[in-house]
Amino acid sequence: MSVPPAYPLIEGFWIKNYKVFRQISIGSSFQQSVVMDFAGDVEPYELTPLTLFAGDSGTGKSTILDVFVFLADCINNGITDALANRGGFDSVYHFGGSGPISIGVVYRPCAEPWSLTYALNIDKDKRSQQPFVETEAIIYRNSQSNNQPRPVLLFQNGEKQTRLIQPWSGASGSALEQIKRTSAQKLALAALAKIEDLPDIPHFKLYLDKFFISNYLSGNAANLSPPKFKIAPAGNLAFDLKKLKNKYPADFAGILDVIATRLPGVEKINFEQTESGRSVLSFKVSGYDTPIYPAQFGEGTLRLLSHLTLFEDSIPIPLLGIEEPAAFMGYSQIIAFVELVKHHVREMGGTQFFATTNSNTLIDLMDPTEVWFLKWDQDGIVHASRGLDELQFLNVDLNSLGPYWYSHYIYPDCVSTQVEEQKSSVRMQ
Repeated sequence: MSVPPAYPLIEGFWIKNYKVFRQISIGSSFQQSVVMDFAGDVEPYELTPLTLFAGDSGTGKSTILDVFVFLADCINNGITDALANRGGFDSVYHFGGSGPISIGVVYRPCAEPWSLTYALNIDKDKRSQQPFVETEAIIYRNSQSNNQPRPVLLFQNGEKQTRLIQPWSGASGSALEQIKRTSAQKLALAALAKIEDLPDIPHFKLYLDKFFISNYLSGNAANLSPPKFKIAPAGNLAFDLKKLKNKYPADFAGILDVIATRLPGVEKINFEQTESGRSVLSFKVSGYDTPIYPAQFGEGTLRLLSHLTLFEDSIPIPLLGIEEPAAFMGYSQIIAFVELVKHHVREMGGTQFFATTNSNTLIDLMDPTEVWFLKWDQDGIVHASRGLDELQFLNVDLNSLGPYWYSHYIYPDCVSTQVEEQKSSVRMQ
């Protein structure tokens, strides 16, 4: 990036020996040549504020989102609890892997010319069989000094022994001594984040803490229908709408009106509570005089509504992830979703957006620099590549991509299916 973003951004990360990933690097992570076993140079590509992880089931799309939640759990609760919540060390350790679990994140603070890399290695003690923090490092890199890393703190051997400290005005000797005496199951970052004078570390911890993953569950809005339509318990859509209403009581009706304009075929949305305190959601749909309730509605529209509520908060979520946002959605609904996300992330700013998908339509609507493909190789190892790199490998003229770059050039077998989806969507409207 020639110009640093006006808000914090994760520029890249690596994962090694965690779940499906033996080793994978996405975006700009300069230390990958040290931690990984890659041969040769790897081009650093800073992640864009909008990033789509695409791939078949089992390639680790959801694992990428979980890694950031796992880091936050490690910071706040220690590695023992974080691993226990996922079945223990052996449950998350990559089958056939060697060495520790390694996770690194490159984080650029708001509009700063430098980036902070946080690297964490977790291993299991051979005698006690207990997990411990093998290595933990905080490293800075200045984009204006030929990207040379500047190590600041390095804790290792599970006992918080500080091997290298570059002079740092905010890191007092007493504070570091206190950190070195903490348990091998606790992260130094958790203690460092409490020292206000340390640059960017408290903000990095807060960035991870606020990571929000939206995973819309099929049928979870049915309880927002009157009792005679009830077919399943309510879920996150009911929670999100109530939260929005409680936070903005005076503006809530207007917010629903704005959302309605982005739902294809919907003229008005009503969200009310009965005398018994029960919430009821209904829609005024073009061509219908009577209200339509969630249990009568298509899954795609309810899913889109769930996504739209995430973007109506005046205080943006700094890091937002959505699992399979396009599932069950028609072509026009996917377009409405993409337009909203691009406007929110690219023009309004303040949010970095991660999403997972196996939808060809959604991939086509993204820029090739915003899509990372996860694929198995013949040895059963998952690798990542950018859409733009795939096109360049195929010697595609980037000036003549057209609207369906993925369908036409990378996965041409889906072109006919894409056309039929569009025709079907037009007929339904």
